[in-house]
Amino acid sequence: MNLISEFKKEFHPSILLPSITAGLIATIVTISTEIALAALIFSGDLSQFLAGGIGLMLFGAFAMGIVIALTTSLPGIVGIPQDTPAAILALVAAGIAVSMGTADAQTLYVTVLAAIALTSLLTAIFFLLLGWFKASSFVRYIPYPVVGGFLAGTGWLLAKGAFSVMVDMPMTLATLPQLFTADKLIEWLPGLIFAVALLLALRHFSHFLITPGALILATALFYGYLLLAHVSIADASARGWLLGPFPSGGLYQPLTPAAFAQVNWGIVFAHIGQIATILVLSVVSLLLNASALEVTVKEDLDLNRELLTAGFANLAGGLGGSPVGYQTLGMSSLAHRLGARSRLVNLISALLCGAALFFGASLISFFPKVVLGGMLLYLGLSFMVEWLVDARRFLPVADYILVWVILFIVAAIGFLEGIAAGIFVAAIIFVITYSRVNIIKNILNGQIFHSKVDRPKAHRDLLMKRGAEIYILRLQGFIFFGTIQTILDHVRARLDDKSQPKLGFLVLDFQRVTRLDSSAVFGITRLKQLAQSNNVWMVWTQVSPTIDRQLERGGLVDETDDSFIILPTLDHGVEWCENKILAEQGITDLTGFIERMEGQLKRAFPGLQTVGRLMKYLERREVEQGEYLMHQGDPPTEMYFVEAGLITVQLEDHEGDVIRLRTIRGGATVGEMGLYLDAVRAASVIASRPSAVYRLSSDSLKKMHEQDPEVASLLHEWIARLLAERLADNNRTIEALMD
Repeated sequence: MNLISEFKKEFHPSILLPSITAGLIATIVTISTEIALAALIFSGDLSQFLAGGIGLMLFGAFAMGIVIALTTSLPGIVGIPQDTPAAILALVAAGIAVSMGTADAQTLYVTVLAAIALTSLLTAIFFLLLGWFKASSFVRYIPYPVVGGFLAGTGWLLAKGAFSVMVDMPMTLATLPQLFTADKLIEWLPGLIFAVALLLALRHFSHFLITPGALILATALFYGYLLLAHVSIADASARGWLLGPFPSGGLYQPLTPAAFAQVNWGIVFAHIGQIATILVLSVVSLLLNASALEVTVKEDLDLNRELLTAGFANLAGGLGGSPVGYQTLGMSSLAHRLGARSRLVNLISALLCGAALFFGASLISFFPKVVLGGMLLYLGLSFMVEWLVDARRFLPVADYILVWVILFIVAAIGFLEGIAAGIFVAAIIFVITYSRVNIIKNILNGQIFHSKVDRPKAHRDLLMKRGAEIYILRLQGFIFFGTIQTILDHVRARLDDKSQPKLGFLVLDFQRVTRLDSSAVFGITRLKQLAQSNNVWMVWTQVSPTIDRQLERGGLVDETDDSFIILPTLDHGVEWCENKILAEQGITDLTGFIERMEGQLKRAFPGLQTVGRLMKYLERREVEQGEYLMHQGDPPTEMYFVEAGLITVQLEDHEGDVIRLRTIRGGATVGEMGLYLDAVRAASVIASRPSAVYRLSSDSLKKMHEQDPEVASLLHEWIARLLAERLADNNRTIEALMD
């Protein structure tokens, strides 16, 4: 749907009236908030430029509002210059003022404007690149308590700046006693009361008129006090209680091309670290706002498109000198609660902010500083209460303490230091926490977990007897220096366990391992040395190409060293160990099928004197390597007894990929399930090397029932025992994997 047809629908009364209401409320809140943020940035030595600062904020609300309204993925979203970047911009502006010292006012002003515009343009480029490369998901990887610490620190900066706005002096330990003098108390105490009252009201009630109503009521009370105290507006302005009067020239005083020569770019770039912080925090805040809005409106947003939208908005705002802005959560949620899912909401708000920018300077000059400072203080307190009080209910103790640590470092040292410390501590907590996660998913042995090779009973019995010599560790997650020690400890414990047979094979399955840290290669070297010193074969299975390359670089993969084997799957690894055990007993292949079957049947059924009665129903076949006995999807017309060789059962998809299900050696059967269930072949059966088999067709089985029912009955019972043994093995494996 194009914008023109969409706007036609939005002018329907059912949509238009809620949109106008939401737009007017958003305008009141936006203007008051942007004036407060301008007062935060242009405070102290920069307060003489407050009029221009207000103009920049209102221009940003105007330009960004229009762009976001027209390009957002969800109609009704509101975008304005935001408080989090403004709090750090206040630090940048104050640092520039200190660095420039006695420079003339115009040079100071254009340098601050250049820093603001540069920050917005760099943020725009950052937003656009992330949106273009669809990188919005990166916010999921930022530790939640670190984000909380950032926001709590932002709240502290906003609250600190609020007092500076109200009392018109920098907030330091040296100036703290001055706050409690009679002259200063009257300037900030009403603002504190207003901020706390608004915070408590919004925590208990969610009506959309509370914030604009509180602003109007507070302003009315301020002028009521002036009336009762017989203080004129001129006197109140002289005492610094009002924003005005502003100098002539209007509110909007952007950086002109002619003023570029006056900019002290060296001082601007000296604050590049704080500017980079704004870039990162703005992206995080935007994506967190968008994610929270998805929950509020119960609808998915295109986060990459929202990044592009914010990028274009900051491009428009930055070219006009506006500070960084993006989509806001509060007013966007308000619009949707009012049923105003319309682009008109932000358009109305943006156009009215533009009107205030160009025609409302005289009206804005009468805004009480205490109300604007109180609004700013409310914003700061809301951040701190959310992350210092409310977060205790849902954050673990370590994460909650980290939020406080970041806040204290931000308050005592600086914002960049707080961010760096937060990331560092979060990394340490992650390492400690992750090292406690069990890197071993399952501990198995050869008695519990068998390869998918069907073997005769005598060999199964042998492998069951010696199966405990095969020690299987199925690993998971990210293996690094903090978790490799767990594997070493388990292997040492198994080597020292005298209640079990001597360890002969160590199988490590890497199917669920996401990555192997380079520092863990040293631990793997120790593991290899431990295995070699105890004459233990070490088998690694399902090793990814990345991990394989790491092992090669670490010198662990050596073609001349056969004590360290890498095989494609756990099934192949266990089969290799089983074959080694059988080979130690002189068993390399299986022959003499008739004699073995006769012996097995006689042990199972003493009454059966000869296997010849069975063999006359079987057809012997010699099959070449690669020859199919059955194709996936074939009808179930026969089963096979394998005399010698190697037969593989495999799944084949339409793309030609093959998955091995079972490998069958001499003395085992294949195809009995399909024959007995009369079901089409679910897999293919192929000779992996030249083999000899005996075929029992469905017609021959029918003849056996008719001509020799005793043999047929004994055959069914024998196959039932084979299937029962397989089922018992599978059950043991499943139980072990579920532990």
